[in-house]
Amino acid sequence: MPHTFSSFSDPIPRNKLTKVQRSKMAAPKSRLILGLMTFYQTPTTSGRVTDLDTFQKALDLLQARGYNEIDTARMYGEGTQEGFTGQTSWKKNGFTLATKVIYPRNYGDNTADKVVASVEKSLKELGTDKVDILYLHKPDRATPFAETLEAVDKLHKAGKFNKLGLSNFTAFEVAEVVLTCKYNGWVRPSVFQAMYNAITRNIEPELVVACRRYGLDIVVYNPLAAGLFSGKIKSKDFVPDTGRHAGNTPMGAISRGRYFRDSTFEALRIVEEAAEKTGLTLIEVAMRWLVHHSALKIKDGNDGIIIGVSSLAQLENNIDNFEKGPLPEEVVQALDQAWLLCKAESVNYWHGDLEYKYDPQQVLFGQGAK
Repeated sequence: MPHTFSSFSDPIPRNKLTKVQRSKMAAPKSRLILGLMTFYQTPTTSGRVTDLDTFQKALDLLQARGYNEIDTARMYGEGTQEGFTGQTSWKKNGFTLATKVIYPRNYGDNTADKVVASVEKSLKELGTDKVDILYLHKPDRATPFAETLEAVDKLHKAGKFNKLGLSNFTAFEVAEVVLTCKYNGWVRPSVFQAMYNAITRNIEPELVVACRRYGLDIVVYNPLAAGLFSGKIKSKDFVPDTGRHAGNTPMGAISRGRYFRDSTFEALRIVEEAAEKTGLTLIEVAMRWLVHHSALKIKDGNDGIIIGVSSLAQLENNIDNFEKGPLPEEVVQALDQAWLLCKAESVNYWHGDLEYKYDPQQVLFGQGAK
């Protein structure tokens, strides 16, 4: 029997409520999530939002517009981002926060003891005893999934998080994880975080289908193709000195590896021409496509979009675009044409090599399994 929601009268006059109380009582909104990956400052590197005052103002603006979700990870800001977030009033002001277990750069980084240590460190840095969503950031293909998942389940039973999420797994790994959890009575994943945008649609054929089958909501990052929908970079041969594509940073190299191809910039030219004809910006085209024309269930489900920003003005603009309506048909067709140009060279939606450092059949089916 489907769940239903009853209407309740407001026992307290709205003008007597705090901002947080009013926000919580507002009509449910689609999921727009502020990503915090570039909110940090270290002695050697810095993100795009580096001072606490701007960080706090960004959270206040997000909440004033009716949105309450933020997303971070143990690895962000070289391990400093969660501590920066802990200095804000995120918890006091009622934000819903997701973080991620340490990203397994090396085989064996998500063994049971390392998972527990990562989560305890995250909670300490964030200044909380629980987060809403805990993601496994990437598969550790040297550690049987059951070991990682059992450790995660113990953390869940200890009240360290509400919901389990996966990120950067293959569709068949999602199936394995879900069924492993089911058969062992462990907390099952209920959300998947994936890379997805109008010119990067590789999640559609299998991953989206798997998530729908197994009951996982989908939250996506890189909605603007790592900022390329700003239109500022016109060629793969241009390597900026700063920003997410910077030539002197590891993340810049990763980002350029995903997108810096001739086909990408030819696709963007097609979209830009269609956008200009209809008086639209590339950025709003990218955002409105995700909300209204993609495989996501934004308006009729619980999927969400993570946005990254470098300024308050950019945050305001992204929210404005998120709340706009569907695109003209000619723009949607241009985006479909752009995707066909990019498709053959589009980056995988999963992370890492599909090589397991243990015998999967033996682990899954027992000694001597063939």
